[in-house]
Amino acid sequence: MPFENFDADNLKVDITEISRYPLPRNYHNTGEQYEFILVNENRRILLKDQGRTVRMLDKVFELREKDVIKNLIAILKEYKGVCKEGHELFIEITPWNENIDERENPVLREAIFTLFACISFMDAMRIFYV
Repeated sequence: MPFENFDADNLKVDITEISRYPLPRNYHNTGEQYEFILVNENRRILLKDQGRTVRMLDKVFELREKDVIKNLIAILKEYKGVCKEGHELFIEITPWNENIDERENPVLREAIFTLFACISFMDAMRIFYV
């Protein structure tokens, strides 16, 4: 059996929050504000949406439908660097210069704008389904 020697106690995820980036927009009809979180996760610097987008999408779409999934995957491919793991959308910040001020860090600024554009597009897709 491939998992007979699997030790779940040794599988640890080390996550440290670095900064938060609230954005001046709410998910449609939820009142929940877009907000990204910058974390150090197992020595990778990630900008994440905290799963908020998928939670919102699940209220609007049938996320199990093939056409919906196909459209969401197409959107992710359109926005370079945006990935999905579990319910979270994220972009890895590389190279990381340890500057959390997006006005002074062009790599971070581009990641914020890219992730914002991606989730805004997904949020706007609801007009085709309601």
